[in-house]
Amino acid sequence: MTNFQDRWPDPSSKQLVPKINKSFLRVLLLTLLGSFSVLYALPSHADGKHEFHFEVSRGDVFYKFFFTAGLNGELLNKMMKADERASRLGHIAPGDKFKITLDDNHDLKKIVFQPLNANPLLITYSKQKFRFVSVNIQPTEPLTHSTVVITKSLNYDGKKAGIEPEVIDLIIANFTWAMDFSRDLQKGDKFILAWDGGSTPSAIIYVGARKTIALFAYTGSTNGKNYYDINGKTLNDSFEFSALKKYSRISSSFTKSRWHPVLKKYRSHKGTDFAAPKGRPVYATAKGTVKHVVVVSGYGNVVYLSHGTEIVTLYAHLSKFAKGIKKGQKIKKGQLVGYVGSTGLATGPHLHYEIRINGVHQDAEKVKLPKQLSIPTNTLSGFKSKAKSLLAQLGIK
Repeated sequence: MTNFQDRWPDPSSKQLVPKINKSFLRVLLLTLLGSFSVLYALPSHADGKHEFHFEVSRGDVFYKFFFTAGLNGELLNKMMKADERASRLGHIAPGDKFKITLDDNHDLKKIVFQPLNANPLLITYSKQKFRFVSVNIQPTEPLTHSTVVITKSLNYDGKKAGIEPEVIDLIIANFTWAMDFSRDLQKGDKFILAWDGGSTPSAIIYVGARKTIALFAYTGSTNGKNYYDINGKTLNDSFEFSALKKYSRISSSFTKSRWHPVLKKYRSHKGTDFAAPKGRPVYATAKGTVKHVVVVSGYGNVVYLSHGTEIVTLYAHLSKFAKGIKKGQKIKKGQLVGYVGSTGLATGPHLHYEIRINGVHQDAEKVKLPKQLSIPTNTLSGFKSKAKSLLAQLGIK
């Protein structure tokens, strides 16, 4: 078949007559004279249509369908240069199918290419950028989805499946609140991504041997676009201010310069100290995963918890750890992690509590932490109905 990139001239070129062979000329003439004779006499906005369906016949070339939809050569050249997978469009065969969808302004929204004997190719166009997804896409109406099957890791298998790094980061940012990617992912687990033509998925579903976690996109007037579970809540948690249900006072606040009572010199204090008697229970301020349970010279007995991909909380000077607590363990908000003490560099019993975001210490009394979001009650019913319908289309229970 004719290869577009080899045969079609750059619109910006000063060459008025492209150098073409007889075979290509014959195809071009058929295009001009046939039922799709639109190359130079293109109807305005393709007669107002927003969706075009084509099936390839002998002698067809892709650009014929592209122009029929009311799109121009400059955009076509841009698309063909955007990704090496676009070269597949230069090798179409009878029986292959195309669906070209335009937005309300009659600009390109997406193209679904369904070869007769190969995996489909989804091309979306948003914010002047083309996006290609080519593996395991199963076109349905009106839903399209792609599947990442885990063989090594999400990053490795996602890249292999044609999923962009930004989307992989989006999956990790949301699902880290519910799973440990280094420990929980097993070979054969799947991430199913549903698409509705946007640059980010309309739904992301994890299907493992033991559990399924489904998140659905929802755009609110206040919080913008986020991902919510079937009950209309985000997976991330809201943080409690203190890890103690009762404390006497804040004995030392976050500061860049504080007189250290043990070291007898000024130094920064990168946490918040809550005065409380020895043995008082210390609880996790939000759900997360145990990162470390260790003894450190200055901190004494200390527990580190990770929350999502960015936040770590630290609980230091503990007299002892909670029974059975260990690295990698899932922790619920309000779950016991240890008991107030004075181990390490401490003059008396208190809890030293820290919050770190991307490794940077934050003032617990001032920092604004992410909160769990909920879909408004008046739209929750519609959201649930749409989510259940999507799962049904994907065959997920």
